[in-house]
Amino acid sequence: MRIGGIEVIVDYSWLVILAVFAMVGGYFPQARPSYAASEYWAMGAAAALLFFLSILIHELAHSYVAIKHGIKITSIRLLVFGGLAQATSEPKTGRHEFLIALSGPAASMVLGMVFLIVYASFYMTNPMHPAARVAGFLAWANILLAGLNLIPGFPFDGGRILRAFLWDRWDDMARATKIVSQIGNGCALFLIIFGILQFLATQSLGLGLLFVFLGLFMRHSATGSFQTVMLRRTLTGVQVKQVMTENVVSVDWLASVSDFVQDYIYKHKLTDFPVFNRDEFVGMVSLEGVKTISKELWGFKQVRDILTPVEMVPFLLPADDAAEALTRMLAGDLEQMAVMEDGHFLGIVSRRDIMNLFKIKSDLGVA
Repeated sequence: MRIGGIEVIVDYSWLVILAVFAMVGGYFPQARPSYAASEYWAMGAAAALLFFLSILIHELAHSYVAIKHGIKITSIRLLVFGGLAQATSEPKTGRHEFLIALSGPAASMVLGMVFLIVYASFYMTNPMHPAARVAGFLAWANILLAGLNLIPGFPFDGGRILRAFLWDRWDDMARATKIVSQIGNGCALFLIIFGILQFLATQSLGLGLLFVFLGLFMRHSATGSFQTVMLRRTLTGVQVKQVMTENVVSVDWLASVSDFVQDYIYKHKLTDFPVFNRDEFVGMVSLEGVKTISKELWGFKQVRDILTPVEMVPFLLPADDAAEALTRMLAGDLEQMAVMEDGHFLGIVSRRDIMNLFKIKSDLGVA
């Protein structure tokens, strides 16, 4: 589904897992052991759905503030453990990052207060009402979500808030990211050790593993965040035209699909090619296009039947920033993109081209 032009990707097992956790895990039976099993299921399902919406609102708050500061958000992926917004660029200043990062926990805290008010209103009139228990659970869950996200380490919002403060203070994003990454690694190590001790002390495997996995996730994210900043810093000032390949192998749009597979995909070990009608660039053809028709028709169908027309081809300008180009490719799950200007095809740039330049500059110590 799409909300305000942002694609929302949902792992549907999320709802089932949380509903089962809410009922079987014991929260509602412990909170009020006199309900029927069907009521526990209904309460668990309601809590799962509303908490799902709470996480969506948390991520949409980030996205709204980001868009207000000129950052395009392409998608939001909602997972069992939370959400992840995919942006095409980074904040330009520490202040912008601070506002974007703070908006999520602020939204969760507001939701927590709203559910707390609902719980209090039921508590004064009918404290045993199932809605009161659900509201109480959601108040606790949203406040906990806000607090968890304020941990000062990546990938939590608290890490981005701390980085924003240090970035604004030092005017050096790379240095701020390095410090926050180190803090995140420290928090991750603490959570891993705490999870192991939790298991040894209580024999609670589930809770112990939760802390260990959370710590491992934090450690991976802290390392990845620093590497991302170093990539951007190393590629500062590098334009797409400096890394693109100009003399690329092209395909005639009248070639058969069979010839395309044999003479281009197999021969050149590539999966995407520009397509021309004489001297006119008419689109791109790929291995994915070949998969759309049965093998028996390869000899009868032509490349023009399976190409992506030029008006639908995502492209870059030669003066575009190489780091931003890589971000766009990652966001769109693209291995490479066409480079065009004024309707003319100039070449191809790939993730590999950009990463090879990054590796060379890193090896030479050039940033």
